[in-house]
Amino acid sequence: IVGAGYSGVELACHLAERLGERGRLRLIELGDVILRTSTDFNREAARKALNEQKVWIDLETSVESIGPDTISLLYKGQVDTIPVDLVLWTVGTRVTPVVRSLPLKQNHRGQLTTTHRLQAVDHPEIFALGDLADCRDADNQPVPNTAQSAFQQADYVGWNVWASLTGRPLLPFRYQQLGEMMTLGKDNATLTGLGVKLDGPLAHIVRRLAYLYRMPTIEHQLKVGMNWITQPLTDILSGT
Repeated sequence: IVGAGYSGVELACHLAERLGERGRLRLIELGDVILRTSTDFNREAARKALNEQKVWIDLETSVESIGPDTISLLYKGQVDTIPVDLVLWTVGTRVTPVVRSLPLKQNHRGQLTTTHRLQAVDHPEIFALGDLADCRDADNQPVPNTAQSAFQQADYVGWNVWASLTGRPLLPFRYQQLGEMMTLGKDNATLTGLGVKLDGPLAHIVRRLAYLYRMPTIEHQLKVGMNWITQPLTDILSGT
């Protein structure tokens, strides 16, 4: 699995749990830590879950090439080619070529580098947010590219565009971490938020209740809730 962000870590935990002794998973990450923008608590809970599932973690490693049944990995200047049955790519989104072609400062992923006020560097008349923005908040902390971040950035960009047109002061973006939940296996999860830190089966239950609460209608809540209740029985009957 290439990419040790949220998708890669969650996928690795679930697949390793399903595979058991029938296979081995390797999680490849270009950076020096997994879950770079996650909280320390969630990162440690995820690392513990990956270790328990015997998932190999390769940090500071990049992919040189992928063959029909091999993958070549670059680590500290040395390339190793290893056999694989399957490669799963979870490195995230790619910035559209239109954005990459703009004469604006960008990071190595092609995201537009912004100021604390979400303005493109050297072009204050241009604002950027969401997945295409490489943003740090007013405290100079990196902002994760999540829906939660984008919703908050939208309010600031809306205000700052209006303020720039009316001669009012622009606001520096202040990211508020409202909470973070991750599933780390069938009955395992981790969550932080609002002063609460949980992991394990209890976090798994709280996470499901939170998602159930966020469903748009009662009909959705009933359907999803019934599925969660009946799924364990279905698994037992099917022998999975």
